[in-house]
Amino acid sequence: MRTLVYINDQFVKGEEAKVSALDLSVLRGFGVMDYFRTYGGKPFRLREHLERFIFSAEEIGLTVPKSIEEMEEVVEGLLHKTAFEETSVKVVLTGGDSEDQLMPCGRPTFFAVAYPFKPFPEIHFEKGIKITTECYARPFPKAKSIQYLPAIVALKKGEKKGAVDVLFSDEQGFLLETGTANFFAVKEGKVITPKTDVLEGITRKVVLEIEDVEERAIHKSEIESFEGAFLTSSNKEIMPVVQIDNHVINNRVISLRIQDLMKRFANHTRPAVIFS
Repeated sequence: MRTLVYINDQFVKGEEAKVSALDLSVLRGFGVMDYFRTYGGKPFRLREHLERFIFSAEEIGLTVPKSIEEMEEVVEGLLHKTAFEETSVKVVLTGGDSEDQLMPCGRPTFFAVAYPFKPFPEIHFEKGIKITTECYARPFPKAKSIQYLPAIVALKKGEKKGAVDVLFSDEQGFLLETGTANFFAVKEGKVITPKTDVLEGITRKVVLEIEDVEERAIHKSEIESFEGAFLTSSNKEIMPVVQIDNHVINNRVISLRIQDLMKRFANHTRPAVIFS
């Protein structure tokens, strides 16, 4: 994959970028990241992603060594130097080197990675996807950390069952989010989404702006009464869900409510209305 990385105040090829083997991001999975993509070559809601990145760092006790304006310049430089048709960008802050390989003591490393945006298969949006469920609640749900171990293990299990993603629930059975997306459902004509203990996704925020949504606790026992469901994230956009575990939703037919929302979201992301 073609990648360009900004690290240590330099732009280098992906294979040339290096992080210390003593960095806590490597040793303990301690660090934060954020991801966004472009539409028409422009980063979608860049400022909001970077604000969340800074907030995530503060949540786990790290400080981003660059201002938002400096990070915006880095992103602009990456996009200018790569000139992909559409671009995915990750910004990352590591935990820094550690003398005892446990507690932070070194300066965190900020880096950003740009690579070509690869959309999900169209069939996911046309026919909907299957997801499975697992019991797990992230310890710092408001922080977008680099610790994806539970998500990766769950995804590997889910793939064997034909699932595209895995929806987590807490020990009481309340639905939360997937490892990489927020969750919404349609019940009794209302669009609903978990209110607490989930990452405040930027795409989630857009849906709350353009659709009447009820934020509330949603229990697993409600799945059988869903009239529709979908995931939201920067790379999934609005991805309809037609099966959760063994339960098929609405005979695998994507509801008109969700189809309409997908169209309105697509209109919202057109370059003419991009907010950076």
